[in-house]
Amino acid sequence: MMEKSYYIEYEDRGDYLYVLVGGEKLTAEISKIYWREIAHKAFNLKKLKILIEKDFKESVSPPEMLEMGNYLGYLLPTFTIAFVDRFSHDDVNQLGKMVARHREVIMQLFDSVENAERWLRVN
Repeated sequence: MMEKSYYIEYEDRGDYLYVLVGGEKLTAEISKIYWREIAHKAFNLKKLKILIEKDFKESVSPPEMLEMGNYLGYLLPTFTIAFVDRFSHDDVNQLGKMVARHREVIMQLFDSVENAERWLRVN
């Protein structure tokens, strides 16, 4: 089996699932793998809200982000996702958010976990 090119940690925070995922370089393929893991965990814990903190040094290209946003919509429609990027890849993340929202994912980007948490608690 191939060694994982990312790490992932989970924390059940009551009304939502906290996820920290990171590594050197993000690809659309890595994203699909970890989003499947996150979806599985969220379904098992019956969580409809996810706070994901992304810690990848290098992000994906816009075409890969389109693919990722579409996949997220396919995987987790109607879920509420608060998204924090430690490396502030904001332009490409905005693109992903737009695509995911088009696919009925309620998603918002934040510059801190505290702000993301506050938003999740009221949405």
